[in-house]
Amino acid sequence: MDFTFVVSEALTEFQATEKGQLTLEDSHSKLEEVTDALALSPEAIGRSEIFDLLKDLVLASPTLNQKQRDQIGYLICSTISSIAKNTSTLIESGEVDSFPVYKKYLELYGFLMHCHLTFLALEDHSAAVTTQKIRRATKKDVDLFKNHCLQLENALEATCTVFGVNLERLFETTPERDLFVNLFTRPVYLLMESEQRIKVTSVKLHIFKVICIGIRNHGHAPAAESSILQNLTYFLHLAVIMAELLDNLSEQYNYSQLTDEILRNVSLKEFNPNDANGPRSISLFIAKLSELNPRLVLRQMTFIAQLLDNSSHMLRCAVVEACGNIVITLAKDDISLENHQSQIETLLKLLEQRFLDQNPYVRTKAIQALLKLCELKERFSRRRYRFLKLAVRSLNDRNPLVRRNAIKLICKVILTHSFSAMHGPQLGLSVWQKRLVDIQEQINSLDGSFSSELIPTGDANNTSNTINLEQDQDFEGDITMRTIEEDSTMPTPGSSEQDADKDEHNEKEVVDYEALNKLKLTHQYYKDAIKFIKTIHRGTKLAAVILYSKNRTEVLETMDFFVLADAYGIEIAELGVKKMLHLVWIKNNNDEGTSVSSHLMECYKQLFFTTPATATPLEKATYIASNLVALTKSASASDLASLEKLLCMMYTSTENDLIDDNTIKVLWKIYQAKDNSVSIEQKHGSIIILSMLSLADNQIALRGLDQLLNIGLGGEKVEDMILARFSCVAIQRMVPQGKKIGHEKFTLERKDEIINKLVDMAVMYSEDGEWYGAAEHALNAIFIISSHPIEVGSSLLKKKIETTFGEVLQEKTRIRNLTQLLFLVGHISIKTIVYLEKCEAEFKRRKLEASSSQGKQKPDESKEVENELEMIGGTSEDDFSDAIAFIKEKELLFDENSLLAKFGPLVKEICANNLEYQNTELQRSAVLCLEKFMCVSSKFCEENLPLLITIMEKSPDPIIRSNAVLGLGDMAVCFNNLVDENTDFLYRRLHDDNIMVQRTCLMTITFLILAGQLKVKGQLATMAKCLENEDQGISDMCKLFFTELAAKDNAIYNGFIDMFSGLTNDKTLEKDAMKRIIKFLVPFIGKERHQKQLAQKLLHRLEKVETEDQWNDVAFVLQSLPLKNNEQVQEALAEGFKVVQARS
Repeated sequence: MDFTFVVSEALTEFQATEKGQLTLEDSHSKLEEVTDALALSPEAIGRSEIFDLLKDLVLASPTLNQKQRDQIGYLICSTISSIAKNTSTLIESGEVDSFPVYKKYLELYGFLMHCHLTFLALEDHSAAVTTQKIRRATKKDVDLFKNHCLQLENALEATCTVFGVNLERLFETTPERDLFVNLFTRPVYLLMESEQRIKVTSVKLHIFKVICIGIRNHGHAPAAESSILQNLTYFLHLAVIMAELLDNLSEQYNYSQLTDEILRNVSLKEFNPNDANGPRSISLFIAKLSELNPRLVLRQMTFIAQLLDNSSHMLRCAVVEACGNIVITLAKDDISLENHQSQIETLLKLLEQRFLDQNPYVRTKAIQALLKLCELKERFSRRRYRFLKLAVRSLNDRNPLVRRNAIKLICKVILTHSFSAMHGPQLGLSVWQKRLVDIQEQINSLDGSFSSELIPTGDANNTSNTINLEQDQDFEGDITMRTIEEDSTMPTPGSSEQDADKDEHNEKEVVDYEALNKLKLTHQYYKDAIKFIKTIHRGTKLAAVILYSKNRTEVLETMDFFVLADAYGIEIAELGVKKMLHLVWIKNNNDEGTSVSSHLMECYKQLFFTTPATATPLEKATYIASNLVALTKSASASDLASLEKLLCMMYTSTENDLIDDNTIKVLWKIYQAKDNSVSIEQKHGSIIILSMLSLADNQIALRGLDQLLNIGLGGEKVEDMILARFSCVAIQRMVPQGKKIGHEKFTLERKDEIINKLVDMAVMYSEDGEWYGAAEHALNAIFIISSHPIEVGSSLLKKKIETTFGEVLQEKTRIRNLTQLLFLVGHISIKTIVYLEKCEAEFKRRKLEASSSQGKQKPDESKEVENELEMIGGTSEDDFSDAIAFIKEKELLFDENSLLAKFGPLVKEICANNLEYQNTELQRSAVLCLEKFMCVSSKFCEENLPLLITIMEKSPDPIIRSNAVLGLGDMAVCFNNLVDENTDFLYRRLHDDNIMVQRTCLMTITFLILAGQLKVKGQLATMAKCLENEDQGISDMCKLFFTELAAKDNAIYNGFIDMFSGLTNDKTLEKDAMKRIIKFLVPFIGKERHQKQLAQKLLHRLEKVETEDQWNDVAFVLQSLPLKNNEQVQEALAEGFKVVQARS
């Protein structure tokens, strides 16, 4: 070499130089000159003119064209590789005298490679991998990036060749060697900072190779440790990459010391509370490393576990995930599982402890870890019951994410439970309890013939099986030893028969003992299974509550859980299956866009419509029909309404292959069955389902008209009122929704026959309480089917009047007839005004259609339209509306010719003289009729409102009081001005002695207020007191009311002062209850402006208090408000307390 080169000085100079500013003239000729020289001999780099030319070319490369840059890169990579190979040969041959020269060659090329890699790292190719939809990467950008990656791979491959040299022989001191190695590694770390570049797999692997060889062979570990920690701190995208690097280093190069050091440093690292990226990066690193190489993490778990005390939940999440990954890895191998049993136990306890972490994300990670463990077959079978208990406990968690994952864990535990070996996977509690009773009887039958010393007693703990097995082995060993001793002794004369009997007895004793021991083990097995199933039952009850969660994703998971529970025969699953039926009304989707109602359809399809593949069409139809009928058993009115909605959705869906004609035929066969093969409940269920489906397709009811008339309404006397009731519902639905008899080209055959049957049904005498429901639907059907329903209703009433008053009847029968007559009168009055309103709407529709079509008709047709307009339009809409209003207000209940008017005085007489007319059913029917009359005419309502209020206040019958509350609510809708002045009487029923009245009143007031029919004045305090009601249903309903009210124009803020005054002045309300109510209401005042205004109002109130109790109440509200650093409030509280002390 003819010049001196110092690596450190060159590096310092290069780092100080501004990159990309150097330009070079005649670069082409200079590049050719250098290329020719180095092509002849790579050692030519030792000549100063060649090195200076190549150095200038490298430093000026950012300003050169792409072809020249590629040539420079190829030249450096090829020559440094050649020099590295020559150096390795030289070292192997032992030519020590040449070491300094080739050392300088490597330093020169190393410096040039450092510059080359640095410039490559500074290139920006983000345009080639942009993810923005607005701007797509061009072909030129992509080609440039591919060429860039190729250049990087060549340079990194050349670097690996250099690192293949035994540098320890060339460099006498460690600092020299480290400086040389850093020439290559420093730009490599710079390369990693580009997220786009490090995502290219080939580039990433070459980078890993360079760093790993440097660490393994050239003492680069300390520098690598510093760089990796720096990358974890400042570059979030490198967290996963660093984990992959360390895994590669351990697996491919058998070097794990660096990983140990980094994990120790990471576990001791302290973070700024405001730093979010640091903990996140470290957590990603630990989680990924534990996933790739769990055994590495396990070695430093003592240090990593210290992060569980860190305030950052992300770090705790990472540790929990790492624990799960480690346990999964160790448990996959039987030998590893046995060798690391204590460590696995410790990690599992740690996971279980994290179920109580204060952060929901950490709790979720713990659940997910156990979820992965349950996927391992035949592992942790004894611990799965513990997993189940933890999951069931987590169903009470306040966070929906935790609850959702807890449900997933329960599902996984059920799917992988360990009680399927003897009797299959089904988990019916009653079946297992019966098995336990049977096995206990078998044990009792054998237990008396043995002493307690030989028979191991059963224990309820989990270790009983092991203990029993050990005792069994010891016992068999004693038998064997005794047998050997007896065989070694020579038999004495005359003892052969005794010995034979003794041997037979011993053999029988051994067999009986083995059978008994097996029974005891089976007994314990059954006990464990029952305990397991009972825990699932507790979880099922909690899951049923989650079905109504606001988190839609959680709801979908819970629905799937109940489908699974039903498949495994868990009896209590029926509770959730029925509850989730009401989700059919929810229209929102979850985060993934799945509709709750559509998912409900899928769930019910799996539960009730999935038939064996080998079943015939008739068998499938019979199975589906039986399931549908079973759904109606013990169903409430709300259950039936939800089921009707669901079945209509399923029937009208585009993929309706579930309820076909065969199923409909089977349902009709069940309905008309006369033998004892079909129960009464099944007949009821069949007509209920048929009436529901008729709502979606009226042809279903039309095809079964004969059965409806002959079975549901047939005979002189209808005996089954429930069957008659739903038969009437099916008859109503023969007329499609939105259509009317005689209009829109819809005609109903045999209409008169149907009406006669319905009339006979309504006027018949019956002592069955179900008659009222059947008669109500019969009247509804008459007003839908008949073209002149008022005339039919009048004739119906005349028949019933004649039956009631025209015949000689016993007193009891006459009262019963009168009760039914008043029920019919009241319902016909309501149906009459509904019919009149429909006539009014029909008149307006026809007039609008006639007027709109007049201009579109031909001259001849327009004359016909004019004639029709003259018939219809002779009266204006207002005149017609006034006529209808006059009929309702003056004629129906007050005209001499009105049949309904004859009953007004009778009803008032019965209601006003309840002591004279003491029959309970008569009073109920009369009050109900009175309420319906009051909804017809405002005049009648005004006259009898005091009577109804008196009845609501003083009637001893809670059903009458409930009906009065409902009637008053209906009147508030019809005649708001009349009822508005008497709302205090309505609010009083919130604290009625009867729970049913309280619930009815709360539901009524809730509807009226939320619908805007009832103005909120000063009675919200009365509503708020219901939050502390002993009945949980009322309390929950009241919470729902205030939640909905909070969304309506700041209603809670506007009424808060009145509520507060009412609650504090109520002497019957305890202070603790008042505080709980205030704590519930205050969060609904969410706007900061309203909070400040309310605080000001309370501060003025604080100045005027007279007692310390009053001051404490106001102070409690002020403290409950989420005000931020309000010094005025704090000062007022302190001063106010002093004032109270002075007054006292």
